[in-house]
Amino acid sequence: MFGTDRKDRRVRIRSVCFWCLLFLTAVVLQVLARQVPGFAEWYAKSVYPGLMRFLGGISDPFPFALDEILIGLMTCAAVVYIVWGMIRIWKREIRIRRWGFDTFRRLLKIGIVWIFAFTVTCGINYHRTPFSSLAGLPMEPSTVEELEELCLWLTEEIEKAGALVKVGEDGLTALPEGLAEKTRDAMQALGEQYPELAGWYPRAKPVLAWKVLSLEFLEGIFGPYTMEAHYNPDIPAYNQPAVLCHELSHLRGFMREDEANYIAYLACSGSEDVNIRYSGLLLAYTHSINALYKADYERFAEVRSLLCEQANRDYAYHRAYWAQYEGPVSELSDKINDTYLRVNAQQEGSRSYGRMVDLLLGAYRRQKKAETG
Repeated sequence: MFGTDRKDRRVRIRSVCFWCLLFLTAVVLQVLARQVPGFAEWYAKSVYPGLMRFLGGISDPFPFALDEILIGLMTCAAVVYIVWGMIRIWKREIRIRRWGFDTFRRLLKIGIVWIFAFTVTCGINYHRTPFSSLAGLPMEPSTVEELEELCLWLTEEIEKAGALVKVGEDGLTALPEGLAEKTRDAMQALGEQYPELAGWYPRAKPVLAWKVLSLEFLEGIFGPYTMEAHYNPDIPAYNQPAVLCHELSHLRGFMREDEANYIAYLACSGSEDVNIRYSGLLLAYTHSINALYKADYERFAEVRSLLCEQANRDYAYHRAYWAQYEGPVSELSDKINDTYLRVNAQQEGSRSYGRMVDLLLGAYRRQKKAETG
């Protein structure tokens, strides 16, 4: 009997040591990523790609979003666990205090696994070298005149693409055929120019519970635990190619939202499909014209009036679509997202999406210098 007690004690001690070690490993990795220069970039280039290829290789063959199904199964399991626990308490098979303690212990273990998995799949990547540095973009202070020039250039490019895009019977820009394959091809093609983006990509997948994403004002989401890129298939068609490329850029380890937007713009711009190019241009224009609105309203009004009819139709539908989902859920979602970004060292929170304009200006400035010699 005493031998059995000692054996049980050793098992418990080993279990505690294991969970403490797993938690400490996650903490150490986070500290190294935040405090040791070059560690996050080394991890993103040497360790992360193999992890992405392994997990992505498992989830990619499934025609549906694997982590969405897993979340559903976990939710059902939690409900069954609570109901079964209440039944056992009612039958006096277990005391409520004991059940509560066991539940807390299990939740603690789940939390440790979640923290460790998040750290190794995407948490470290938040601290890697910015894409602007890897791409050699000149990030300099910009004038309102430069911002206006960028908006005018994008306006011209949108008009050219807008005259060629395929549209539906409602006059709105249509979805490209083979959207998932073409956006993956666009990202792989971009990898030929930027080695950090090179390599295999899984196909982005539509979310079955898209209504939930719309209520949260989300166009797409990255699933780090299954290495899946998800998108909301109900959002305006013109926007979907850019959203897919945005989420796919997270799979390559670029977690910052502003950089993911810029990478999406680059990928879409290089596509042979004009509808995909149009999507990337409108993504860039949206951020740039909003920045001009804040900087100089008169210049904004003048430039905004030049946008082509096709883009205006798509924007009108975009506004109407999201207006129906405005409410407390979307506001709460924005606050949660803002906190999430700040915790992961994006100190501007949700406003970090606006930093894409600095990247666009840097690329535009470099393009002008190349043209003038």
